[in-house]
Amino acid sequence: MKKVLLVYAPFCTPASPPYSITQLYSFLKGNCKVDVSVLDLNLEFHNLKFSEYQQYYHNSTKWQEYNKITTEYRNVTSKVYSDNNTLIVKGEKPELFEELVQKIKDQKPDIVAFSIVYSSQAFYAYSLIKELTKFDITTVIGGPAINDKLMSVADTTLQNELELLNYLKGKDVNHDEINFNTVPDFSIYNVKDYYTPQPVIPIRTSSTCYYKQCTFCSHFSTVPYHEFSLDVIKKTIINSNQKKFFIIDDMIPSKRLLDIAAILKPLGVQWTCQLKPTADFDHKTLKTLHESGLTMIIWGVESGSDRVLQVMKKGTIKKYVETVLKNSHNVGIKNVVYIMFGFPTETENEFIETIDFLEKNKMNIDLISTSIFGLQKGTYIYTNPEEFGITKIIEEERTVLDPRIRYETSIGLSQKEVRSFVKKYKHTIDTINKYPRMMNYFREHMLCL
Repeated sequence: MKKVLLVYAPFCTPASPPYSITQLYSFLKGNCKVDVSVLDLNLEFHNLKFSEYQQYYHNSTKWQEYNKITTEYRNVTSKVYSDNNTLIVKGEKPELFEELVQKIKDQKPDIVAFSIVYSSQAFYAYSLIKELTKFDITTVIGGPAINDKLMSVADTTLQNELELLNYLKGKDVNHDEINFNTVPDFSIYNVKDYYTPQPVIPIRTSSTCYYKQCTFCSHFSTVPYHEFSLDVIKKTIINSNQKKFFIIDDMIPSKRLLDIAAILKPLGVQWTCQLKPTADFDHKTLKTLHESGLTMIIWGVESGSDRVLQVMKKGTIKKYVETVLKNSHNVGIKNVVYIMFGFPTETENEFIETIDFLEKNKMNIDLISTSIFGLQKGTYIYTNPEEFGITKIIEEERTVLDPRIRYETSIGLSQKEVRSFVKKYKHTIDTINKYPRMMNYFREHMLCL
């Protein structure tokens, strides 16, 4: 019997057990006779290198030090990540490399499958894959952040769990014979090792975003939308034996969310999710969701300008956003808002309009999570740049990652101007936050307050 090891590589924030390899593990266990196990090397690296921070995040009584400690943590870890990535680019071994390779070898796998969820994992995964080929271990990669460099060293690249199943069985499996309702099993981890005061379990309730129209987003790609069984979601939560959950879907329709809330309410759990602030999230709906244990919502607000929202194809308008935030706050839900500055064609006045929107609605906002627009392949705006005033796209080759994309515009703020304005209004934004700004680095922590 083949022994398969599912690996989650460094580097990303070790706040929760990884959903991707958990789901793969359970799917394989439910559909084929294979010896499969998981190894979260991202957590292993952090525990070996940053154990003092792990101890701090396990202690929920010292929140007054949070911004200071987490700023320090981010600065320290960012430097470690960067230094190690530089070593890898130079062809040298990264820190703790021998220790992590040994953890893989101790499992005696025939096949090691890497789930690459974030581009920040590509560097260490690249080194690990190259090393494993020396020991006649077959390597497989998959996930949203795989790239040409990883594909050049891995033995096989697969798109999803079905392709992995077919690969392991050596044939295309009849769909009628596949159990697609396997329950993700988080008991395979010591969940208390992660960097939260209480374990926070990631849950996915659908395959991708149902909306699929935002011009800046590539997450949905070509994946068809389908909703996972409510029974599987319920069993996942019950079997985890935990009480705090992060629904990691990009977005969930209000009717579907009410169905999910109905199964969660009797379980006495606390949960959070990401939503678009549309008019159907009225007071009654939000009250029902809060009563089921929904304590925090991360809202994709993005802009306080109706014109920019229209160009983004967000499918909402400012007055609805204001009402939704007010209703959510009034029923007792914490509101985190995503704001994206610098969307192509955004003017200085529209930038300030967003700042004014945030200040006007500050009573109903608990934390602001800002980003600056970055052009990505696979998005509508990348394919149709002329519609957004983009006159030139420049791709700069990189050693491990896909090319860095820059662009020039004929309309609106330049990228340099956007960065300047973000810096100028940083203090204004920080004064609106009711929770430590650095909780944007560990949003799971807001479930633990």
